[in-house]
Amino acid sequence: MDFLVIGGTGYFGRSTVEQLLAAGHNVAIFSRGNVRPPFWEDIEHIAGDRDDPQVLRQQLAGRQFDGALDNQCYDRQEAQAVVDALQGQVGRFVVASTVSVYGEGGHAKGRHTVRQPLADEERFAIDYRSLEPVHETDLDSRSQSWEMRPHLSEYGEGKRQVERVMLEAEDWPWIVVRVPATLGPHDPSGRFAWWLTRILDGEPILLPDGGTLAVQLGYSHDLAQFLVRLLEDGPVRNIYNYAQHELPQLANWLQVIADAAGKPLNTVSVPSSILHLATQLPWEEWSYAPFSYCPLLMSVAKAEAEMGLGFRTSLREWVQTTVDSYLADPESLSSAKHADQRPAEVEFAKRWTTICNQLIPSLSAS
Repeated sequence: MDFLVIGGTGYFGRSTVEQLLAAGHNVAIFSRGNVRPPFWEDIEHIAGDRDDPQVLRQQLAGRQFDGALDNQCYDRQEAQAVVDALQGQVGRFVVASTVSVYGEGGHAKGRHTVRQPLADEERFAIDYRSLEPVHETDLDSRSQSWEMRPHLSEYGEGKRQVERVMLEAEDWPWIVVRVPATLGPHDPSGRFAWWLTRILDGEPILLPDGGTLAVQLGYSHDLAQFLVRLLEDGPVRNIYNYAQHELPQLANWLQVIADAAGKPLNTVSVPSSILHLATQLPWEEWSYAPFSYCPLLMSVAKAEAEMGLGFRTSLREWVQTTVDSYLADPESLSSAKHADQRPAEVEFAKRWTTICNQLIPSLSAS
């Protein structure tokens, strides 16, 4: 089969291309060509900038593909440009969306660690405190406004617009995949590196409320395998939630990483209300503290029933693979996001430990 991948040179797009090639498919990559993975000689490169609609149309004119994947589509304009360029030329068009389209549960800009009701203006579509897990039908992006709402994340708003373009396009064979934070080797976000570097330095790591909150994650290799299945045989005009089957709590997540790295885990539990009020650490940023807001759980029952997700890798196995990839390339750890915040975290953890050690004996004496 002949497939087009827009991007495809990094992260789970790269993994998808590798798996398509391993399955014997023909793959064309549309990109600027600045990044050339090891498989470059095995693919057809179509040069162009996807942000230029005219170039997109010119370079793809007259081409026919059994399926196409776009995991770099972030707003209404990009979505409409690719629909215009490939209308009538593709059997399936798989686009990566995000859990953020569901809105609330930490994807408003005002998220924090303190457990308190969200303000009305922070709510969007679904109140997860009374509806879990969320299903694909809980959000119809066609009902959403084209206006960017300032109190919601631009990323989530952009992806909702992408979905609306897909769903409203006539005779367009779209398949939308809503994914959570997805980790694995070659992750450009610096999120996994941030957790790993803190474990490797041996200094204390702050655990809001003991690290009891959980989060739903994705693994890049398994996501790529799911995308390949959709490209090959996915029913068009369908939306699927995708995620791994395990829901690690923060304390468990860090322990799994520490075990994979062969390092002891040094953590300090602090009430989240104190962390929020007494530190300047960016607890409001998802990439810093993804385990510390109102949890969101997507149902993957539809994907399991229709496409099969039995291949998903266990948490310990994919974390081990990811840790090994970083340790084999120490320079990749320099991508760790929020590294400049580490000294402040360590300082607060040590001060909190000192205070607790002083307080506990005095309580025992009384």
